Amino acid sequence: MKFQLNCLLTYNKYRNVVFRTYAGHSKWQNIKHIKMENDTAKSLLFNRLTNKMKAVVAETKISNPSENSKLAQLVDQAKKANMPAATLNKVLEKLQKNENHKIEVLPVRGPGKCLLVLYISCENITQTKMMLNSKLKKHDSKFVELSTLNVFDCASYIIALKDCTLDEATDDAILINAHDVEEVQYDDKTYFKFKCEFLSSEKSITQLINKNYSVIEIEDTCIPMTEVELNEEELKEVNKLKDKLSLLTEIVKIEDNIFVP
Repeated sequence: MKFQLNCLLTYNKYRNVVFRTYAGHSKWQNIKHIKMENDTAKSLLFNRLTNKMKAVVAETKISNPSENSKLAQLVDQAKKANMPAATLNKVLEKLQKNENHKIEVLPVRGPGKCLLVLYISCENITQTKMMLNSKLKKHDSKFVELSTLNVFDCASYIIALKDCTLDEATDDAILINAHDVEEVQYDDKTYFKFKCEFLSSEKSITQLINKNYSVIEIEDTCIPMTEVELNEEELKEVNKLKDKLSLLTEIVKIEDNIFVP
């Protein structure tokens, strides 16, 4: 009986120590797991902001935030998201070096025969394409001919401000060889949205500035004219691929022709 009592006392003495150890271990694992999730989410956010900055600089050829309002807005977003100052400065320095990089567009045939349009900014497109090709194969995807972009309405849009009528803006659109122009309203102001040749807006921008327009925004975009509906598995696979590609510094943005109900 005395032996059993001693065993019970010994057990009670150490059980709390053992349980506390395992409880502490579990708590640490939970904290570590949450921290890893937060770090991953933050990393994704920083990468997306960086890629958006690259897109803006690639389209405008202006890497100075004080001269590029859209870039300045993204810099403010990065600061509010607590991007480290050293990281942000490094991004801006790299953008200054790469502001003259030409944007390359590569179409990709993805799961369910959907099309992805990759906007790429890099020094060596051949090397980048080889690197991307290995990633595409893992998701049943591959590069296809540029002619497949005919299912998109591809154009460069220039939003500009000038105190004039739509008729006067239309005359200017004809002079700069724009495909179309329309009025758009924003913040109680009337802007003109010029539709120009895809990835070739530099000359049109210069001409508009010479005609006393204030260029507010430039965007190269491919708008699908026909869309593809994917099943749940195909959509899941496409999203996985897009998430992986979005993390690459060479990828400026990704567009697609996927039907969204």
